[in-house]
Amino acid sequence: MTDTVLVIGATGKTGRRLVPRLRALGVDVRAGSRRPAEGRTLFDWDRPDTHGPALAGADAVYLVGPELVEDPTAAVGPFLERSERAGVGRVVVLSSMGVEFPNEGPGSGRHKMEQQVKASGLEWTILRPGGFNQNFSEDFLLPGILQADTIATATGDGAVAFVDADDIAAVAAAALTEGGHAGATYTVTGPEALTFAEAASVISDAAGRTITHRSVPSEEFAQALQAGGVPADYAAVVVGNQEAIRDGLGARVTDVVERVSGRPATPFADYAARAAGAWSRP
Repeated sequence: MTDTVLVIGATGKTGRRLVPRLRALGVDVRAGSRRPAEGRTLFDWDRPDTHGPALAGADAVYLVGPELVEDPTAAVGPFLERSERAGVGRVVVLSSMGVEFPNEGPGSGRHKMEQQVKASGLEWTILRPGGFNQNFSEDFLLPGILQADTIATATGDGAVAFVDADDIAAVAAAALTEGGHAGATYTVTGPEALTFAEAASVISDAAGRTITHRSVPSEEFAQALQAGGVPADYAAVVVGNQEAIRDGLGARVTDVVERVSGRPATPFADYAARAAGAWSRP
């Protein structure tokens, strides 16, 4: 039985959905965050002095690596060693489907982080989600929708089995609290593959105005990411993922959400109906 879980990135897209799920299961949750507040535990990847107190007494960890860092292994490796010394038995790691794309390769930071996890001595489960639904309503695709009614990507006509962050949290909760997931690598997707143009059409219906998809060259997309504050090496990873999607490598659909969490994966149209308020202009 998992009694205490440290959730790293507890205010992020998956973490803030995972925390209440675990609490509803009766788990004692350490909601790790760089922004301490009531009900949160201070955890900062750049401050190793916060790691020990956050880990003390934890049975399991939901590990989300440092934000916008292409190679997180310098931070994650020592943290995993510290976790084992602290008596943590289980770790569930948020990775990406992008690790599977041939243009990423074994030298990528995410791939190397997965290898660290497998060699850690902890009971591990790796989650590799596809593109998040919430990228349209909470992340880098939202400004274009609000400011220009446009979703600009380098994906061309490639399709993605967009997955809801709440579904990822449901899979993570099962992996953290149930048996049978040790040594598993789960590719977590939604129930259907859509092109970004098709996703834009669904969002148009939900938002009540026309949203279009604009296909842009990879270089333009990378420049836009960097202009928004994304480091160049991390932007290159994002662009590489988009190029793989353009080449037809992101359309894989799996049954992981239903098989692991016991509930069907969320259709994109259902997500868009719930998220419609995010696309309303002031």
